[in-house]
Amino acid sequence: MPLFICILFVPLLIALFAALKASGWKKVLAWGVFALLALPLLVGGAGGWLLSLRGLAWRSGVKLPVGFAYVAGVLALLVWAGAALWRDTGWWRPAARSVGRCAILLVGGFLILAAGWYCLLFAAIWAGGDMVTEYNGQTAVAEQTWMDWDYYAYHGPLVRGEEALGYSSRVPAPKEPN
Repeated sequence: MPLFICILFVPLLIALFAALKASGWKKVLAWGVFALLALPLLVGGAGGWLLSLRGLAWRSGVKLPVGFAYVAGVLALLVWAGAALWRDTGWWRPAARSVGRCAILLVGGFLILAAGWYCLLFAAIWAGGDMVTEYNGQTAVAEQTWMDWDYYAYHGPLVRGEEALGYSSRVPAPKEPN
């Protein structure tokens, strides 16, 4: 399995470990973060694989919330780690505690902003944008790629065909509802 795919499972394992170790209201929070990370991997990964067996793929209306839920889980883990570091500075000397907490705020804030920005960007790129249109006389889903539009067979509001019917560099006209 390529390394970049394995990286997706690291936050999930961290959240699972935290959920198993936590107690009280932290346990509920930890299982919530775990769900934010696990459900997107199940829907996007396992669900996408099951759909591909039937020649289908998720449309952007499914991929975008799945990607954003995963981003929310990663950001929640970062905030949780920052809060744990904040608490651990309590036994330091007052001067070191102030410097340490300022460093946690600056570095943590930067990490959250950077990770949030890049994760949201990659989730939006992965999801893409699509619209229902007509291509060669049949109802199709036009999905925007980097600079082109790919056309796939329309199979419903949540799924589309997996194999591209064709490509175009022109913006398609949306199909008129009946």
